Amino acid sequence: LLIGGANMGTQLSALTRKPRLFIGTPGRVIDHLQRGSLNLANTGFLVLDEADRMLDMGFAPQLEEIRKRLAPKRQTLLFSATIPSNIRDMGSRYLKDPVRITVGETTQPIAKINQMVIHTSEPKKPEELVNELNERQGSVLLFARTQNRVDRIAERLKEQGFKVTRIHGGRSQSQRRQAIEHFREGHYRVLVATDIAARGLDIHHIAHVINYDLPRNPEDYIHRVGRTARAGAEGSSLCFLTQEDRDLWNRILKLMGAPKDSIQ
Repeated sequence: LLIGGANMGTQLSALTRKPRLFIGTPGRVIDHLQRGSLNLANTGFLVLDEADRMLDMGFAPQLEEIRKRLAPKRQTLLFSATIPSNIRDMGSRYLKDPVRITVGETTQPIAKINQMVIHTSEPKKPEELVNELNERQGSVLLFARTQNRVDRIAERLKEQGFKVTRIHGGRSQSQRRQAIEHFREGHYRVLVATDIAARGLDIHHIAHVINYDLPRNPEDYIHRVGRTARAGAEGSSLCFLTQEDRDLWNRILKLMGAPKDSIQ
């Protein structure tokens, strides 16, 4: 594992054992390439997972740098939840005569998710959130737009007596891993997160997903609410909608093919 924020010495020691498989974040992989502790010249396979998210986070230059260090003859696999134009452009550079495989539904939450909305205002959100948490049973994954908002919401809920933890890109890898594990084990009822938790988080007992802030990308709404109703269970999602959210919410409804006012 070549992960930014993790101990470099441990990674250097692991690389001396010449492992066959490397899993890493783009920045840390480049760190090792520049140190000379990693050589990809004979690498036969490149896997780009969550490619759309990596591009959204600004990793295109790092991915291009890594691509230049690889053997020209290789197999490349690109996984992406959405295929916007920037992903198609990446595919034209990275892939040769690619085969595209689509699995599952990308524009519809599964039927077992009960979707709801609350029309409110920004100043009323904190009170509305506490009311909703008090009325609901079970664990809650709550999404906010920025790291600062995640921190403020988590602190406010702690003051209200809720067992809450948080994850976002500003926390270290070990802090994020510990928060997720403690949430999975039931030590915390509420996990407050940025979109870092919208994909790849597979915790079967999440009963509710609350969008304190709407995602900027309509497709991310599908990924967020998909964190509940896992493994055949039922679940619910709730969105706080302000007047400023109107256009974005209409785009989300259009993506899902849902008429206006069709969600309770």
